[in-house]
Amino acid sequence: MLCCRYALPLVTKRLGSVQINQRPRNTVVCAAKGPRPRYPRVWKSRNRIGTVSKSAKLVTCVKQLSNVKEEVYGALDSFIAWELEFPLITVKKALKILQNEQEWKRIIQVIKWMLSKGQGRTMGTSFTLLNALAEDGRLEEAEELWVKLFSDNLESTPRIFFDKMISIYYHKDMHEKMFELCFFFAILFKTLMQYHNLNG
Repeated sequence: MLCCRYALPLVTKRLGSVQINQRPRNTVVCAAKGPRPRYPRVWKSRNRIGTVSKSAKLVTCVKQLSNVKEEVYGALDSFIAWELEFPLITVKKALKILQNEQEWKRIIQVIKWMLSKGQGRTMGTSFTLLNALAEDGRLEEAEELWVKLFSDNLESTPRIFFDKMISIYYHKDMHEKMFELCFFFAILFKTLMQYHNLNG
């Protein structure tokens, strides 16, 4: 049987040696008996501007400019001067607004400026640029862009690009190039299928 053999004076002495620090500077008292109020940080602005408002301002800014490249690029550079990172979402939304309003020249200017900054190098941006060039009647630039995209992404060019180029040639009554592209697309598709069947 276990028992406690400590003497009573010893236990009393040990309990008495424990002291709790009750100085006021170590304790926090809240009169409301709840969580302390949180004050807004000084460096954070309450009036935040969302990407929709920024994209609308960007569209308004671009529409007021001339077609001079230096003026457009300078205005766009000043628009993002205070941004810590490139506002890719804002620019994408602005491009969508311009596309709905069929402002093809402005779309071409904004995309080329964005590409000069090393941003937006995606298939979606390339397709928007290709469509804008075609709608603006700049067929030679559209063909150059198409050839560059196809040569850089031989096995991964989306079918929508082929459909777009066929549509461009059809509406421009360039039937020879349209049939050439259709024939080339059929041969390429057949070759890729044979390659995947052999290595599959």
